[in-house]
Amino acid sequence: MFKVQLFESHEKNLFLVDKKDWYCEKCKKEYFRKQANKLTKAHQAIGFPELNGTLKMVSWAEKIRAELINKVDYLKKSLKFENDDEKELSGKAFDMFFKEWQEKTEAKWWIDHRKMTVRNISNRVVEISELIKKD
Repeated sequence: MFKVQLFESHEKNLFLVDKKDWYCEKCKKEYFRKQANKLTKAHQAIGFPELNGTLKMVSWAEKIRAELINKVDYLKKSLKFENDDEKELSGKAFDMFFKEWQEKTEAKWWIDHRKMTVRNISNRVVEISELIKKD
């Protein structure tokens, strides 16, 4: 059992009371650790390394990384190709894109890039595709 002192505005205090996800500090840290470990294992299964940073940063960054990976997957699945060469080029570009991300091991990098959009991802994949074409 623990106590929470409510010193904020009445509106904010009502929000806090209604939130219902109350954890003591020890339980909150354990919750963050479990959530981060679960996502870390899922990301390691697809080639991403463990992140470095504080427990809170890693927990947040793992959530962000999951959301960004989902954006890439969405983009990849939504593409239409005119021929097999285009499809192969796109596959190589996405592989190289993921390799870039797999080098990002600091939780801070993921937090700093949390607002990355599908358009940002698409633009980078196009840049990589152009580089592949030149080689």
